Amino acid sequence: MIEWIWVSRLAGFVSRKGTFCQSSKPVEESVDHPALPRIGGLFRPGFGEQLDGLLANSGGHQPDRFDLAQGGNMNASIHNIRSSAPMEPSLDLLLPTPQTQTKVSIDSVVSRPELDMLYHQYFRSVHPLAHVVHKPTFDRHFYQMFLSQDPAKAPTRSFTALLLAMCFAAAVSLTQTQPQTPFQTTKTALVHRLKVASEQALVAAHHMKSLKLETMQAFSIYLIPQCCGQISRAQTSLVGALVRLAQCAGLHRDPSSSDISPLECQVRGLLWYQICFLDLHTCEAQGPQPMIHDDDFDTPLPVHVDDLAFEMSNLPTPSSGWTDVTLTLMRFEITKLHKTIFREKIALKKRSTDLSTVRLKVEARMQDITKRYLDKLDDSIPLQRCARLTGQSLLSRCIPMLLQVFIKIDEKNEVQQEIQNTMLTRSLDMMEASATLETATDLSPWAWYAPTYQQYHSIFLPLVMLYQDPNMPHAARASTMIDHVFGTYCGISRQQRCGDILRMLSRECGAFMKIRKVKHMTARSSRSDGASPPNIETAFEDFRQSQQADSEPPAAQDSQEEA
Repeated sequence: MIEWIWVSRLAGFVSRKGTFCQSSKPVEESVDHPALPRIGGLFRPGFGEQLDGLLANSGGHQPDRFDLAQGGNMNASIHNIRSSAPMEPSLDLLLPTPQTQTKVSIDSVVSRPELDMLYHQYFRSVHPLAHVVHKPTFDRHFYQMFLSQDPAKAPTRSFTALLLAMCFAAAVSLTQTQPQTPFQTTKTALVHRLKVASEQALVAAHHMKSLKLETMQAFSIYLIPQCCGQISRAQTSLVGALVRLAQCAGLHRDPSSSDISPLECQVRGLLWYQICFLDLHTCEAQGPQPMIHDDDFDTPLPVHVDDLAFEMSNLPTPSSGWTDVTLTLMRFEITKLHKTIFREKIALKKRSTDLSTVRLKVEARMQDITKRYLDKLDDSIPLQRCARLTGQSLLSRCIPMLLQVFIKIDEKNEVQQEIQNTMLTRSLDMMEASATLETATDLSPWAWYAPTYQQYHSIFLPLVMLYQDPNMPHAARASTMIDHVFGTYCGISRQQRCGDILRMLSRECGAFMKIRKVKHMTARSSRSDGASPPNIETAFEDFRQSQQADSEPPAAQDSQEEA
C-alpha cells in the first residue's frame, strides 16, 4: 500500500544532477557526503519500499532504465536548480566569535551605483512578495546615509545589516544575465560577495541576541532567499533562533495595549507573520513540528493599507482595494489556514473531530480569502496577476493537505476513487498556477520566489496514477506537468515514462535510507504519533454528505430541517 504524503525531501534528491550518491566511497561510509547537511527527518521511511511494491505488482510493461539527467530536454528552471549548489549559511553566522564581530563598511562591499541599483531591484522584486520594512521610514535613513558627510552619523550596525541583507536578497532575485552589464560580474559572484557581507554585518549586529527591530528585520530578510527552494537543517536552525528572538522581543503579543505607535505596530506585525511563514515553510521541508502555534500568539494581522498611509495619518483606514501589503497579507492569511489544517489533521488522527466539520471550516475560510483578495485583483496588472496565481497555488493545497490522511493509492473502490480524483484535480491546479509563476514573461521579476511556494512534491500523485492508468481523467494535464518538472522525453509511452521516473525515485529513496542508516521499516511503523488513521469509509461519507448539503438550494435544506 502506498499511503500518499507530501514527500518533501525527494525533491532535493531529484535536484542533484540526477545522481544522489556522488561520493567515490560507499554510501554507508560517506561521512562527508555533499547531501548530508540537507538530509532531514524521516517522513515515510518505507516510501521507497512502497514504490518497489507498486512497480513489482504492476502488470504493465517494464521499461528500460535511463538516466534522467541525460535523457530528454531538461526544463530550464529545473536545470538551474540542479546546476546550483544549495545556499548554506556560513559557520560564523551560526557560531559567531569575537573575531568575526567587527563592524562592516558598506562602501567596502558595494559601490554607490551598485547600491542604488540593488535598492531599486529590492523594492521591485522582493518587497512586494515579502513586505518586512516600511519603505518611507527606510528611505529616510537610506538617503540620510547617502547625503551625510558627518562620521558621527554613520549608519548603525543594525541598519548596515538590514541594508546588506536587502542587497543580498535583491541580488538573488536578479536573472542570470542582469548583473553582467551594470555590475561587471556574474550573478554567482555577486550573490556570494553580498551573502558573505550580509553575514558579517549580522554577526557585527549581534543577530543571535539583539532584540532591536532593525536587526530582526535584517535577519528575516537574509533568510528569505536562504529559504527559497531547498532547505537545510542549518537554515531551519536559524529560523528557530529567529522565532525565539521574536518571542523574547514580544512580537507575538498584541502591541495595542502598549505605548507603541501604530506604525511600529504595523512593522512588528509584518515581521512577526513573515517569521510565522518561515517557521511553517521550514517545518514542511525538514519535518519537525512548527514552533509557533495559533494559540501561542495574539498579534493582529497588519493593517491593509499602503506604506504612505502612515505618513498622512496616524491611524489610517484599512483599504478594500490593492495596496502595498495585499500580496503579503493574503499569504499570511493562507499560512494561518495551513497551520489550522496541520492542527486539525492531528485531531483527525486522534478521532477527536470529523472530516465534515474540518472540511466545512477550511472551505469557509478559503471562500472568505478568495472573496476578500482574489476576486478583487486585476489580471491586466502583472503584480496583481502574480498575487492571484500565488493565492490559487496556496489555496489549492488546502484540500489535498486534509485528504492525504485518507488516501490509499492502490485501492480503487468508490470512496478511494473520489478521494484520488479530488486530490488529483487540486494538485494539478496548484502545480499549473506555480508553473505559470515560473514561466510567464510578464511575471519574470517575481519568478525567483516561486520555489518558495511550490517544489512540485505533489507531482508524485499524478505520476503514480498515470503509471497505473495511462488513460485516466486529466491524463494530458498530468503529462504536461510531469514534463515541466522532470523534462521532456520523446519516443516512449506515458506508462513507460512514469515507470522510469518512479524507478529512479525508488533508487534515490534507497540511497537516502542508507545515508540515514535506517533498516527495513514498513509504512505503518513510520507514523511518528503512533495513532491509527481514522476510518476512511465513515469519515468520507460525512464529507460527501456535507458536500451534498452545501450544493442543495436553501429551500431544500429548510424542508429537510423541518422534517
